[in-house]
Amino acid sequence: MTNPPYSLHPQPAKRGWLEQHPNWKIPLGCLTLFLLIAVFGLVLITIITSALRSSDVYKEAISRAGENQQVKDEIGEPVKPAWFVSGQLNVSGSSGNANLSIPITGPTGKGTIRAVAFKSGGVWRFTVLQVNVEGRNEPIDLLSIEPPKERDF
Repeated sequence: MTNPPYSLHPQPAKRGWLEQHPNWKIPLGCLTLFLLIAVFGLVLITIITSALRSSDVYKEAISRAGENQQVKDEIGEPVKPAWFVSGQLNVSGSSGNANLSIPITGPTGKGTIRAVAFKSGGVWRFTVLQVNVEGRNEPIDLLSIEPPKERDF
């Protein structure tokens, strides 16, 4: 009599780790759900922040702050925007409005640009454009037309 190609008494299938530890199913499921929600939130924040950073009003506010001598004196050069931008941006064709808070840093300090603007006819016009520097009581107005005070060297 010949031996069959298979065992007459097969070995029981090995159980996986999760089957051997069923009490871990609920905590691992909750952890997985939490991680998925966190990843979704991070992706959403990244998309929104990227949209704000690519707007014309954001770029103009950063440009004006970087060109202002008072801002350069307070926080140093170069003036760099931080990653997180908060606020609102509503654009519909050639009109819209914006209310942004843009953190900036430099070698000697930190600050926040507050930009409130409206868009009419495809052109952004600022109603408020100020830099609030940490440690300074009054903001630096980037819309003022009076020249900066002369210095005595």
